[in-house]
Amino acid sequence: MSYVKHVIAKDSPGEKVLLLGNEAIARGALESNIEIAASYPGTPASEIIDTLALIAEDFGIHVEWSTNEKVAFEVAIGGALCGKRSMASMKHIGANWIVDSLMHAVYHGFNSALLIISADDPSGHSSANEQDNRYLANMAEIPVLEPSNAQEAKDFVKIGVEISEEVRLPVMIRMVTRICHSKGVVILGNLNRISKTPKFYDDYYKDFVLNDNIVGPRAVPKMHEILHKKLEKIEEIAKRFQLFKEENGEGYYEDIGIISSSVAVSYILDYIKHRELNGKIKLLKLGLTHPFPKNIVSKFIKDLKKVLVIEEGEPFIENNLKIIAKEENPKLEILGKLTHHLPREGELNYSIIDNAISKVLNLEPEAPPREKLIFLEKVSKILTPRTLTMCAGCPHRAAYYAAKKALRLLKKPEYIAIGDIGCYTLGMYSPLRFMQDVFGMGGSIGIANGVFQSKIGVPVIATIGDSTFYHAGIPALINATFNKANIKVMILDNFVTGMTGYQPHPGTGKTAMGLETKKVKIEEICKACGIDMIKIVDPYDQESSIEAMKEILNFPGPAVIIFRRICAQVRLRMARISGEKIVKCFIDKEKCNGCKTCIINFGCPAIGFDLKNKKAFIDVNNCVGCGVCIYVCPNNAILR
Repeated sequence: MSYVKHVIAKDSPGEKVLLLGNEAIARGALESNIEIAASYPGTPASEIIDTLALIAEDFGIHVEWSTNEKVAFEVAIGGALCGKRSMASMKHIGANWIVDSLMHAVYHGFNSALLIISADDPSGHSSANEQDNRYLANMAEIPVLEPSNAQEAKDFVKIGVEISEEVRLPVMIRMVTRICHSKGVVILGNLNRISKTPKFYDDYYKDFVLNDNIVGPRAVPKMHEILHKKLEKIEEIAKRFQLFKEENGEGYYEDIGIISSSVAVSYILDYIKHRELNGKIKLLKLGLTHPFPKNIVSKFIKDLKKVLVIEEGEPFIENNLKIIAKEENPKLEILGKLTHHLPREGELNYSIIDNAISKVLNLEPEAPPREKLIFLEKVSKILTPRTLTMCAGCPHRAAYYAAKKALRLLKKPEYIAIGDIGCYTLGMYSPLRFMQDVFGMGGSIGIANGVFQSKIGVPVIATIGDSTFYHAGIPALINATFNKANIKVMILDNFVTGMTGYQPHPGTGKTAMGLETKKVKIEEICKACGIDMIKIVDPYDQESSIEAMKEILNFPGPAVIIFRRICAQVRLRMARISGEKIVKCFIDKEKCNGCKTCIINFGCPAIGFDLKNKKAFIDVNNCVGCGVCIYVCPNNAILR
């Protein structure tokens, strides 16, 4: 039994354990009797389902990786409609996919709890943007809870379930990267698992479909009115669950306050402790930020002269505070992101908060220790600047190399390639530089459609991964057939959802819970989409890959090439488990003339260059023995 499985499944109320924020969410789901949990892999949210999947069978929970976030949310809706407490988790950008279903769901009501776990990613550590999903919740008119640590992550799942069932609305729990991926002490609660008998909730059907007095367009304003009445109850419900915590400062700073939420609260508490300001600063912590708790905030700011708002993401609290202060305390000076006391971009940290609070309190910010500055100066001098890159032996690198060579052989140096979201996105960077742009999930094929229709006059290529193709690539491929877009689609199939942690997808034959299931084949989908030219190649076989790429480039219509080879890291793991010995590559120094073709054109991180001897070398600790570099070397200097 693994460590994670042991801890998450432990039935020992009161015991303190160390959990990731995402693991704490999973534990909260267990303690809350969640029976259906669905998601699509996306950092920083992936570990929620990864963790639940470990113990799902033991607790009678249905846990799944869905084809995309929209489907995951709809699976959760279906569960909630049948009286099963349900949860859909996703990264912040993934929540964009659920908006259509969400905007309908808020009008319907449910027979059980429906939670949305949104893992926002300030600074975009593993994301294309920094969107703040409190604004999405504001648009959808649903409650938002913001835990500030791992303990609250667990507890807020339980509270979210209670609120959701009381007002019959979806509830969003907004996590951020530093809570998702930080460990904290969590006190375990009770595991009183009770499986409910499913019963379909049909009040919406009875009230708004069969009711002759409210039918058609007339039903919409009525449903909207009901939604607003539900929201009016939320603040009082939140007070009952103690989602607002206030520290009353006295003395010199009694007319200055701080309002905060999420992980920023932890930084503030560290600051107060470190600067010995306990009991001297007024602090209001908001566990609920939408609907904005007007009464709680109004009471807090009533006698203040200044308020510093510290929040992760956009100035959501700050903007809401301005509206309230106009009535409650018009002379209140509101400081925060909009006054440049805190940056609007990137994530917060202790240093940023130290500077902001110290400025407001007229204190000197804490200077970094001299030893730290000396260390950073030394390190900055010896660190080699380097770009993002794919792993050694990554089949995607081989696919891009073959595609570029095919274009050169066809004398088509000018082309436009649109990338997608996944490990293969790294093909944008040196030395491959294959794609010119990358957008959201599935965007490569749809955008390639438009680029072709602009009559740009050069080959138009879309690159997309296997999991992303299942997620969002299929409608755009149908569109290419339907509207005669002569685009070439490279589907990079490595049998796994790689970048987020090697999760299964519909083509792997395994579910999130490790159960055998039918494989949905990409080539059969492409054929059903009307694609007449489909090539399947192993990217490690460079000659076959180049010839196949030339064929699809010459084909007069939309065409697909599937580069199929298992992820190098997964293959390496399988070899370790089985005891198989990997035969590594090496460079014959007598044949190597130091041309750097293997580095400048191919860029495998296992290949280095000895500046003293002016020869390339292969790091045997990094090499996975794929052998593609053997083909790349023009001097036959690489062997195995």
